[in-house]
Amino acid sequence: MKARYTDILVNAFSEVRAWKATTLCVTGLCAMLALALIWQTQNTPTILIPAGFAETTGKVSVHPKDFRNTSPDYLAQTALGDLALILTWHPDNVVMQYQRFLNRTTSALYADQNVSLLAEAEKHRQTGVSQSFYPEEVKVDLKAARVVVDGFLVRWEGSKEVLRRKSRFSVTYVNHKGFLHVANLELVK
Repeated sequence: MKARYTDILVNAFSEVRAWKATTLCVTGLCAMLALALIWQTQNTPTILIPAGFAETTGKVSVHPKDFRNTSPDYLAQTALGDLALILTWHPDNVVMQYQRFLNRTTSALYADQNVSLLAEAEKHRQTGVSQSFYPEEVKVDLKAARVVVDGFLVRWEGSKEVLRRKSRFSVTYVNHKGFLHVANLELVK
């Protein structure tokens, strides 16, 4: 009877060791899979299918680290959309347009320009100024993540045209987790 009792103890202790080893292996496997998933999310390109753009060119890929393999046409269309938010408006929608543009900026640019842009928008709303930008030429520099757009900027006060000039704007982008954010917008002299 005594031999049987020690066999039960030995079996119990070997079962405990087996469960500990299994738990340790499963924990290590889960940790390795979690690290692989984190690495993959940092290095996998985001596939975008913009409305209207997909019919002509198909999927658009934006790599999370840089702009290689990004379609220049996609970057150009994004820049034209962002410029339309800040450069084409009328008194009824100028504040909303500026707010939408600020939502497309990086945190640093937002912090730097938020107050001044919204104050400028409110001034335009109160004075009844309207503005339109008519793009003519778009140049994309993928290495610098910059788009340069040439066109005409026209401004009206009521129905009177007060400004018409050829302008060049440069929009620089930063890729944050596969999404493009405006890092800088400047009027090029």
